[in-house]
Amino acid sequence: MAKDAKKTQKKDTNKKNAKEVKKNVKEVNEKENNTVKESVKEDKVVKSEKIVNEKNNNKSKVKRENKNSEALVTTLNKIDDNRKGIILFVIGFLIATLLFRCIFWPDRIATLKDGTQPIVNFSDKVITADDLYEEMKEYYSVKVLLNTVDDMILNEKYPEDDEMKDEVQSTADYYYSVYEQNYGYTKEKFLSEYGFTSEDDFLDSLTLDYRRNKYYEDYALSLVTDKEVSKYYEDEVFGDVDSKHILVSVKSDSDEDGLTDDEAKKLAEEIIDKLNNGTSWDDVIKEYEDKITHEELGYQAFSASLESAYLKECKNLEVGSYSKEPVLTSYGYHIVYKIAQKDKPELNDVEDTIKELLADEKKNNDTNLYYKALINMREEANIEFVDTKLRDEYEKYISAYK
Repeated sequence: MAKDAKKTQKKDTNKKNAKEVKKNVKEVNEKENNTVKESVKEDKVVKSEKIVNEKNNNKSKVKRENKNSEALVTTLNKIDDNRKGIILFVIGFLIATLLFRCIFWPDRIATLKDGTQPIVNFSDKVITADDLYEEMKEYYSVKVLLNTVDDMILNEKYPEDDEMKDEVQSTADYYYSVYEQNYGYTKEKFLSEYGFTSEDDFLDSLTLDYRRNKYYEDYALSLVTDKEVSKYYEDEVFGDVDSKHILVSVKSDSDEDGLTDDEAKKLAEEIIDKLNNGTSWDDVIKEYEDKITHEELGYQAFSASLESAYLKECKNLEVGSYSKEPVLTSYGYHIVYKIAQKDKPELNDVEDTIKELLADEKKNNDTNLYYKALINMREEANIEFVDTKLRDEYEKYISAYK
């Protein structure tokens, strides 16, 4: 029974890791947005666009340079006594052109140079490179671009190391296992189903997600102030407490047997009355052993993986005393007995732990903090959209999280 109480009382220390794994799923499905499939496909689209842009830019540059050279030679050959008039005409034309562009063409839209070449012909229909490029921009919007931007920024911030590679591979293996157990997928079928050409593609996507979460953790920590740390230390930190407890469990909604909330609370109050009337702790346990669970938890710190209500009771009780009112947690009603307590630790010894706890609070209190962190990261990198359409899309995208 003591073992069962311990399982119900102590939180699973791996819970946070599992949550982060699920969150990684979210960031791969979504953390930057939504599905693993979209993220990787988007990266490939950007790479394709970049290759086409570079290739066509080089061709166009050569053509423009040759054409400009020819025009320059022709112009120089024609210049004579009317040179001054020609120069004034050219300057006037350039000024007029610039004014026209500023007034009537304020948008700057990135396009494929010489992208009018057809890539598909059928019947009397033609699809050009520009058609495909515009459709890809419209479909993937700004999200695919952000994957590439974030990857470049985070690559420098968090170089790959053994810990990162092991964590990413572990996450990938988790996916393989889940899909094999639930859907009978082989690794190859999973990768194919979600649009990955290879396992390396999948690992690249997970690595980006890992780095994004790494920055998110660091960003949340950076929001914690020294004043907040000092206040938390004064109000919440206490020396390690040695305690034991009696638990009257409340049945869950799916259980047919067990005590209701009211019944459990009433029984806990009855046990407290017994203690108040002089019945010893051990005798109470013997009398109610079929209705309760009990355990000695040993020394627990202020940051222990115990529910806050239990930790608060440990902090407030005097050594050698027990709860005068039942303490409610998600498991039921507790009577806590404080056996002993150590001295309060020095601030320097627990400062890092306090910062982590406060950072977790900030993450729990702001569901958009993950996205705000990445927005901040891009601002620090001085991201600037030259393409006005994508800039407007990005502004619309981030407005949901500000």
